[in-house]
Amino acid sequence: MTINKFIKDCASLDSPIGDLANDILGDKNFPTKKSDKEKLDYLETQTRRGGTNETYQEFLAEYKKVK
Repeated sequence: MTINKFIKDCASLDSPIGDLANDILGDKNFPTKKSDKEKLDYLETQTRRGGTNETYQEFLAEYKKVK
């Protein structure tokens, strides 16, 4: 599963992970055309700045399960 598909799937969740996914979908600077690694690096940086890295780590753990 691609990270883009996972983000879209998570956006329907009523949880902090769903909120994060919706934030990602609304982020005009999200590098949609880059590699999954570049996308994950971008999200790591942005969530550290924004104080949501704990949620991102949960999101990443779930992604790794279905990847």
